[in-house]
Amino acid sequence: MKKYISLAAGLVLFTVSACTTSTPVADNATPTKAATPLATASEKPSEKPKDGTKPEAKASEKPETTGVNSWQDYKSSAGKFTVQVPSKPQEQSQEQKTNVGTIKLNMVIAEASESGYFVGYADFPNKIANTADIQKGLGDSVKGSVANLKGVIKSEKEYMLGDIPCRDFEASGKVQTTDVSMKGRFCLAGNRLYQVFALGAADKIAAADVDRFIKSFKIEK
Repeated sequence: MKKYISLAAGLVLFTVSACTTSTPVADNATPTKAATPLATASEKPSEKPKDGTKPEAKASEKPETTGVNSWQDYKSSAGKFTVQVPSKPQEQSQEQKTNVGTIKLNMVIAEASESGYFVGYADFPNKIANTADIQKGLGDSVKGSVANLKGVIKSEKEYMLGDIPCRDFEASGKVQTTDVSMKGRFCLAGNRLYQVFALGAADKIAAADVDRFIKSFKIEK
């Protein structure tokens, strides 16, 4: 999971920098154990069964969804959001200097089926009043994150989470030698930017899990 954690921090930093200046509020987060990183193309293929039967072709295999009982509700009092995650999440805060000043990021990270599920947030000093400027900022944030992944945006659209402007997107890229898929929702609630996204190996990440994660995200007022 260390690969995911450092990558997520980088993606969130690009998101915040692309949108506007910010000074976020820190979560009192306590990191939990690190999880297993993505499998890479250098891993050895599984051995043939000794009984002579042929193994199923990898191309026909479908990503396994996470068991229903593994999912749990997560609530952040400081972040004012709730979300469902497929495993016990790890919480992190990170402060880093960027071209828009010193940014303190707050992240929640969960892992399942060799995929990472992330929620990050940061507070800006001022609200953006113009709706068009908000969507432009969110669009630039998506572009910055995907560019940091050296990927391409496959689709994106405006979305309203109640009365909160958001931007949904899907993208593909690479992490080291692994082809990855990324899907997420970036929202701006007042002066707080939320980044909700899942990232995993293209042949491992489960679309049903990703949709459940993103759709479960709610912002409290």
